[in-house]
Amino acid sequence: MMALRNRMAIAAAMASLGLVATPVAASAPPRPKLVIAISVDQFSADLFAEHRGDFTGGLKRLESGVVFGSGYQSHAATETCPGHSTILSGMHPAHTGMVGNTVWDAAQQKSLYCLDDQKTPVANMAVKRSPDVLRATTLGTWMKDANPQSRVFAVAGKDRAAIPMGGGKADGEFWWNDEKGGFTTFVPAGSDATERLSRIAAFNTDLFKTWDKTPPAWKLHDQRCAAQFGPETYGGITVDHQIPPAGWNALPKSAAALGADPKFQFVFKSSPEFDRVILEAATNVIDSQKLGRGPAPDLIAIGLSATDYVGHRFGSQGPEMCDHLGWLDARLGAFFAHIDALKIPYIVVLTADHGSIDAAERAAERGIPAVRIDSAATFKRVNAQVRAAFNLDFDPLLGSAGDIAINAKLDPALRHQMIAATVAMLKLQPGVADAFTKDELLATQIPNGKPADAWTMRERFAASTLPDRSADIQVAALEFATPNAVSPGATYIAGHGSPWNYDRRVPMLFWWPGVRGFEQPLAVETVDIAPTLAAVLGIKPPPVDGRCLDLDSGKGDSCAAQ
Repeated sequence: MMALRNRMAIAAAMASLGLVATPVAASAPPRPKLVIAISVDQFSADLFAEHRGDFTGGLKRLESGVVFGSGYQSHAATETCPGHSTILSGMHPAHTGMVGNTVWDAAQQKSLYCLDDQKTPVANMAVKRSPDVLRATTLGTWMKDANPQSRVFAVAGKDRAAIPMGGGKADGEFWWNDEKGGFTTFVPAGSDATERLSRIAAFNTDLFKTWDKTPPAWKLHDQRCAAQFGPETYGGITVDHQIPPAGWNALPKSAAALGADPKFQFVFKSSPEFDRVILEAATNVIDSQKLGRGPAPDLIAIGLSATDYVGHRFGSQGPEMCDHLGWLDARLGAFFAHIDALKIPYIVVLTADHGSIDAAERAAERGIPAVRIDSAATFKRVNAQVRAAFNLDFDPLLGSAGDIAINAKLDPALRHQMIAATVAMLKLQPGVADAFTKDELLATQIPNGKPADAWTMRERFAASTLPDRSADIQVAALEFATPNAVSPGATYIAGHGSPWNYDRRVPMLFWWPGVRGFEQPLAVETVDIAPTLAAVLGIKPPPVDGRCLDLDSGKGDSCAAQ
């Protein structure tokens, strides 16, 4: 005992003289007990770069880790469903089946929702959804296959975030019920809705009790954002940019009325309060299920959806986005502090399903050659031209301006001629950069190993094209063009979905306790995330489109296990 005391005294004296090296951060991530995968919907690389100097909370923590500032959703269909399907599958949308938020069903001659599955109802909602339509496995499935004691959950604002990230073997996938409020899930045949909701039911009950006493409200977080207050005109509407935005002062007072009120759902989802509730629900799942404290590593995927709604409703450069990101940073900080208190080894990755461009009018004021085009009018005009050229008494083009299908009741030979003629006409339209037939996209090799920022336009479209879920023609609008008119009564002023890099580029941030951070500026892909996390877990993934990224800041290689 005396010898031990002497050694401790000597060590203390040496430390006081600076003769003992302080512990250094680990260059490679240790084997985690909990993987936290976060997607911030519409959190573009541009938004991250613009605001990162102002972060002081959770986003500040993440940027001290391993930062890939030029992550790419490599495909052209930069929408929520395709983007989320790449993050934990390692596969492009052409291999996940999620080629758009809507897909084309040739047999029914109509568009379907990407996760539509008519055999699987959703608890307390009138829709039907299921992971059975996914055509790729995910990290959660690989973990459970490697060790059935691993547990996998997903919590998100949207079903098209929770389901594609959670995958087909998750223990629970929950998303916001925008018909009644609270969180819901799908109910497979032979299952009971009450049992399926059991892991989130207590949270729903407590949320409504809280709202009965203190309804949600959007309060100004960062006074700097107030400098951007004031009216702006977009197309045919004027938006008075304020915090709180219009609509917050005329809401029902009871929780039940709030949940069932479409006006509340609209203002709530396009506010930082939405992400607060999603993070609270995710925390509840972590705590109630004791994730990270079992015999095998666990996974929770979190889809934070508010940034997307804020971006659509107010654009990305106004006071609403400024203040929302301040709240997001602070609430992620509190969330990570809660995980820290669990005293478990964990790793976080944060990325996004797609980027965005600001409202065209405001972007143009800031030197970007942005314009607003009326894609619906273009579709109508081309439909009339094709109808006249082929002497038809009905409109031959179905679908939408971006995804055009030729009416299946036409003779196949005539359809082939019509597809070629339609593409030629589209290329002459103002606002159209290019157009591709499904056949030429299916014949295009999806790049493997080619930097995502060097992909051709055709390669980008090929990565989100399938023979049975894509329309006959896909159209690329001009760069910096917003393909929707804003008329009186419109609720959205900005969007995404283009094949251009401002919609494709997203941050990819990895962090774990003790990380020795570094920044890598070269182009990487969101399909690289799943194999990277698999290597950290010591799991060999199935063949995927992505590659493992080395997170070791030293001479080692965190991908060596693969």
